[in-house]
Amino acid sequence: MTSLQQRLARIPAPVVDAGLAVALAIANTIGIRVALARGARPDALAYACGLTIAALALARRRWPLAVLLASSATLQIYVANYTSTYRAIPLSVALATAWAAGHRRWSLLIAAWFVIAPLAYQLSNLSEETRRPPTLVGDAMSNAAMFAAVLVLGEAVRSRHALQLERERSERLLLNVLPAPIATRLKAGEAVIADAFADVTVLFADIVDFTQRSQRIAPAHVVATLNELFSAFDELAHRHRLEKIKTIGDAYMVAGGLPNPRPDHAEAIADMALAMQAEATRHTDPSGQPLQIRIGIDTGPVEAGVIGTSKFSYDVWGATANTASRMESHGVAGCIQVTARTYQRLQDSYRFEWRGPISVKGMGEMVTYFLVGRNR
Repeated sequence: MTSLQQRLARIPAPVVDAGLAVALAIANTIGIRVALARGARPDALAYACGLTIAALALARRRWPLAVLLASSATLQIYVANYTSTYRAIPLSVALATAWAAGHRRWSLLIAAWFVIAPLAYQLSNLSEETRRPPTLVGDAMSNAAMFAAVLVLGEAVRSRHALQLERERSERLLLNVLPAPIATRLKAGEAVIADAFADVTVLFADIVDFTQRSQRIAPAHVVATLNELFSAFDELAHRHRLEKIKTIGDAYMVAGGLPNPRPDHAEAIADMALAMQAEATRHTDPSGQPLQIRIGIDTGPVEAGVIGTSKFSYDVWGATANTASRMESHGVAGCIQVTARTYQRLQDSYRFEWRGPISVKGMGEMVTYFLVGRNR
């Protein structure tokens, strides 16, 4: 898109429609003056018809077919009262808009009516004082060419609008898969996206005993339960400006401090963990049993990037992510277990319970804490 097109695209639609209405009013006034039979003088009705059609342009986007029909009826009143071949200009905006909105049959029907009907009427009422058939046919062809050009313009607008909608749809789908800054880099042609972050906080959450419960529940109910809960978690992640990384079965992973670094990532993750804990208590599985979640959190360096070329995803890896996962899997139902380094970041603003040293698979003995709440 050129810079001129970009500037035009930024003009508000009401301003564009107002400008069209003014331009159409001027064009109609000029058309009425020059299109009347020789010696005839336009009266108030002629100008009222022209200005009515111009004013209808203001509502063309909201009611394209209604504006087309109203413009046609108004023009028909003008044609019935004045001897004129004046057709194309008043209907141009309404026809193009209706065609672009998909009302093709109505557009073709009305265009044909204002080409064929006047021609048939004048041919059936020829006299020595009236114009000859070749002249009348020429007038009709001129109007037909004008209407054809208008409909081609409407098709161009429709195609451009459809392309824009498809681009927006693709953009929304891409942003559902990747963080916005990463999507921008990918669209810019960056082949390999991999970044190191020195300080982030990673959270894993898992629904307690959900795998066993799922074996007694219909698959559709399992999906509905997970969708309801995880949709609520997605809203919390958006509210706290955190990055959802992925879901794995009934596990949910979110990170703070990437892809855009922020100094309060540990606090944001802690607030989300407490909100997730409260949210889970408001949900039940299909059998009516309340849901409980285990949450694990760690803070430290990670690597992150786009993995794969087909069904790609933005993922996080490294010791911090692995440790957060272990904090969840070695946690306690209904509790938020954090590492010592996360505790050190949050101890002044949040309340904790000391759990003590625990044996963590693949990591040996670690001192952990339970996040209880925020200091008042």
